[in-house]
Amino acid sequence: MPTKKKFSGAGSLFDFTSVPAPASQPDARKVRPAGAAAESERVHSVSQVNALITQALADHFSGPLRVAGEISNFSVSQRGHAYFTLKDSSAQLPCVIWREALARLGTTIADGMAVVVRGSVRFYEPHGRVQLYVDDVTPQGAGALELAYRQLCEKLKKEGLFEQGRKRQLPRLPLRVVVVTSPTGDALHDVLTTARRRFPGLQIMIYPVAVQGASAAHQIANAIRQINRHSQAIGGVDLILLVRGGGSLEDLWAFNEEIVARAMVAGHIPIATGIGHEPDITIADLVADLRGPTPTGVTELTVPDVRALQREIQTRQDQLADYVAARISDHKNTLQARAMNLAIQARQLLQLRSRRLELAARRVAAIEPRHAIAQNWRRLETAQRRLTDQAQALRAQGVSQLAALHQTLLGMGPQTLVSAGNLQLSHLEKTLVAGTANRLQLAAGRLEALGQRLLAISPQAVLERGFSITTDADGAIVRSTAQVHSGQTLHSRVAQGTILSTVQ
Repeated sequence: MPTKKKFSGAGSLFDFTSVPAPASQPDARKVRPAGAAAESERVHSVSQVNALITQALADHFSGPLRVAGEISNFSVSQRGHAYFTLKDSSAQLPCVIWREALARLGTTIADGMAVVVRGSVRFYEPHGRVQLYVDDVTPQGAGALELAYRQLCEKLKKEGLFEQGRKRQLPRLPLRVVVVTSPTGDALHDVLTTARRRFPGLQIMIYPVAVQGASAAHQIANAIRQINRHSQAIGGVDLILLVRGGGSLEDLWAFNEEIVARAMVAGHIPIATGIGHEPDITIADLVADLRGPTPTGVTELTVPDVRALQREIQTRQDQLADYVAARISDHKNTLQARAMNLAIQARQLLQLRSRRLELAARRVAAIEPRHAIAQNWRRLETAQRRLTDQAQALRAQGVSQLAALHQTLLGMGPQTLVSAGNLQLSHLEKTLVAGTANRLQLAAGRLEALGQRLLAISPQAVLERGFSITTDADGAIVRSTAQVHSGQTLHSRVAQGTILSTVQ
């Protein structure tokens, strides 16, 4: 049967199972000259021995170990793997962190740090060296937590996870909220009490998680991922509230884990946090879309007060009513101004058309038959007076010439003078008579032509052809039915007289 031996190394006890040597195996404590070994004893190669050690370690260290110590000789190879020594006051343990595991760490490693590492013990056969393959490093103590907090904050800040422009807009009126917290803590009671007081119709769902302990960060991150993934299946989620009551830095450490921050940023549903008391600021608070000072405070910030909403609605209604009334008054004033402008324009148009009608009436009166005939008679009288004056002037001229001739004849012989005078007198008489007759005939022709032209353009001639001219009581000519009204008396002038009629 195998026997167990215990070896003390690297601050921990490691159990190895020693395998009994076969009959042919030489005694390792004895050095024999070459060729002196018995044929029944078997010689092992270095590779075989290292393989036995590897198998022994695998049999006795099947699970991971958590080892506390101080980091020294930390370095990173060109391939990205990290190597360091974990030591305490009396022993050392070589450690390695492969590149993939190193990239996942949220802690910056440096010499002198007190840490707790998690890993698996392995034997590196090519070098015959026992090493701890590390996959997680946690700073030890409150100071170490502060350091890890600052380091992760710096890392996430460089990535822009704290930027306000990255954060999602919270709904002003959420209708369905999921609270991620412990189902037994006071934080849940505070959230439910505040939410029911402010908005009784709000639908609240609870996703229970651990908010403290080794598994809390993974439970919180998983809860956030599940809510985002299945929100439509449960009818849609408007907001996630991540809350926890007060506690120490160690108590709140789950909310400082990188896995929680990454899950909060990756989702599409807005997240508001209320973790601890107001002075407590976790990394979850920094990446959240809204941070409240406490669970009650974040509920008051995200859940609207129904009474305040009612007051706001009433205020908006009053403002809308005032706005509508002001707009109606403005439109009324505008319409009144337009109506006044239209009335003024109408009066001006009526006055213009009235002046045009008066001018037309004057023009019609100017060509009215009696007026035209009287005007032409005046012209004829003037022409007759001119002809009479001309005839008198010619007669006076003839008399004057006859007198002059008479004087001339007096100076001549009586008989000759008498004969010559009679001839000249006869000639003058004929000339006077012919000139007067021609002028009278010419004047009569002109008068007759003027009369024909007057008759041609006279309204009387139009009336003779069967037309009539209708006027109202004021003498205005009626050209359209729009100018008359029922019961109005009209005067219709025809060729022979005037007809009175009444509009029906």
